[in-house]
Parts: sequence; C-alpha cells; structure tokens
Amino acid sequence: MLYMVECDFSDRENEGAWNEWYSGPKLDELLSMPGFIATQRYKALTDCPAPYLAIHSIESPSVFANPAYKAKGGGRFGDWEPALMTNWSRRLFGPLREMPDVPSGSLLAVSEDVNADMPDDALQIEGLDWATVSQYKDALALDASVATRLIAVIPESARVKWQSSAGVRLYAPLTEKRISPPE
Repeated sequence: MLYMVECDFSDRENEGAWNEWYSGPKLDELLSMPGFIATQRYKALTDCPAPYLAIHSIESPSVFANPAYKAKGGGRFGDWEPALMTNWSRRLFGPLREMPDVPSGSLLAVSEDVNADMPDDALQIEGLDWATVSQYKDALALDASVATRLIAVIPESARVKWQSSAGVRLYAPLTEKRISPPE
C-alpha cells in the first residue's frame, strides 16, 4: 500500500535545511517503525500548490495505530514549526505493495486523470475509500477524495514530451528509494 504525502514549505530561506531534515532524520525515523517498507521523496518540476511528494510503502493502514508511529512518527516535525508545511494532502493507495524505484536520471509521472496521455507502462493505483481510511482520518487528516492515480517512471530525456501532456505532473527524485532495515 502507498501512503502519499504532498505539501509545500513556506519558508524559502530555510527550505534547504528542511529538505535535509526531511530526507534524512525524518525518513530514518519512519523507516525504523514497524510496517514501513520503503520511502522516496520527490519535488515537482512545475508549479503546483504542493510541490513536495513523499511516497511511503506501508504494510497496511494499521501502522498509523501503532504506538511507535504515534510516539515518534506521524505528525512530528522535529524542530520545524508545523505551520511552515502548507497545502498538506495525505492519501492511501493500493493494491501496489511497494512503490517502484525512481532512480537518478528518471522522473515520476503522476496523473489523477485516467484518460491522461501517460506512458503505456503506467500503473493504475486506487485510492482507498472512506470506509477503509475513516478510522485514521482524524489522526492523519487523510484524504480519500482521489479515486485513482496513474504513475509511471520515465527517463529524464522524455521530460519535454510528458511535461506538456495535460493533467500530468512530473517529479524529480530528491532521495534515492530507501528500504526499511531488516528486523
């Protein structure tokens, strides 16, 4: 299952330091928790309200009820003021168990329009419905409004082609895909 978190960071002067924290200690913390499989962060290549995207592969929504997640994971922002992270959106998607790796030299193409012009190998992932996420909604401010997303890993050399495709957002990886350490 994919836990997709989108946001913006409103303090441009400290954005680099925030990215360092989020891509380092924050991801380390999440990957140390039971049920987190892998993670990768991205930044949109075009203007959008929430240019930062983190995709966490998780076992199930039950990870959000785990005391370890509640104590040191979800909703914790280190020394950062939570108000600096704006335009939050948190969504759960399945049935894909783990997000494909988006290596350096590649981009992630995302669309919420199932009719968008996307690569032939695009994966269709389904947003979990309110019945599934409702018990976690208040704790995580989960959003179940996106029914379907298409995702594809494309070579950076194809950026121009897909950047002009209506309804498609392109993201460059900020981190390599990180895997949870073995227990």
